[in-house]
Amino acid sequence: MKPQEKKAALKVKKTGNRATETTLAMEKTIPAAENSAPAAQIIKRPIITLITDFGEGYYGGAVKGAILDICPDAHIIDITHDIGSYDVLGGAFTLLCTYPYYPKGSIHVVVVDPGVGSGRRGIIVSTKDYYFVGPDNGVFSFVFNREPVEDVISIDSPGYFRKQVSATFHGRDVFGPVAAWLAKGTELDEFGEKIQDYTGTALLPVEQVGKNRLEGIVIHVDKFGNVITSMSPDQVFDLLGEAGVPKFFLNGQEISHHCRFYAEAARGQIFSLVGSSGYYEIAAHRKRAADILGVERGAKVELELVKD
Repeated sequence: MKPQEKKAALKVKKTGNRATETTLAMEKTIPAAENSAPAAQIIKRPIITLITDFGEGYYGGAVKGAILDICPDAHIIDITHDIGSYDVLGGAFTLLCTYPYYPKGSIHVVVVDPGVGSGRRGIIVSTKDYYFVGPDNGVFSFVFNREPVEDVISIDSPGYFRKQVSATFHGRDVFGPVAAWLAKGTELDEFGEKIQDYTGTALLPVEQVGKNRLEGIVIHVDKFGNVITSMSPDQVFDLLGEAGVPKFFLNGQEISHHCRFYAEAARGQIFSLVGSSGYYEIAAHRKRAADILGVERGAKVELELVKD
């Protein structure tokens, strides 16, 4: 090794915890310099993201404080605190559209929890690349629908909560601290038992209603008035066993034109496409399809598959 270089390395205890391994393990050759930072200071910090319906009040700040009190090295990212109050489906959809773009080992905390203080469970969901922490109320529906789940743990160990737990603020006193301990390398089985009877994909109803026909719902209307459905190309193939061109029926109107991107349609034309979420959506080029069709989230939508 050259005199002007030194090798920085940090050995990590083999805990089997991806959050620890992916955020702490690092070996790199760096130039030596006066007043250079110690190797530990250039190591990535564990990432914890937050999605909540807390709004602009003090709630989000309190959760972050509870996390940092346990894991001062955590890099906390506020994805949003602007989910509509009690809007579990909105929180689930926002998670779907954001979590895959974070580094492996990231811990995603979602607190949209109208049942806080009741008998609903808190859970940790472990997949190949990520951890998810929050209430077992359907907020992880899209994760269950998309990811092969390795484990779902019922959060039952109060030793990983704050000493005083408010019946109305589990985000601060349970989910935040659990995420922090997870980031520090605590093994999953320390938090509770594995379960199989979690809520799953109950928020995403899609059923076959005919030979080539499915029925779902509108799960989101975005800022541009695009209407996102609960159906994806993969689901269509899994349920109908074939591929084809989708035709949609929504609020008594038929949408038969399908595009690859928005500008492919004529201005004002209503059409379907596969959106960035991976789900089918109904749009109108430079217009608000939701207003034109007169639909809101929760409206029924049918898909008929037309063979190529």
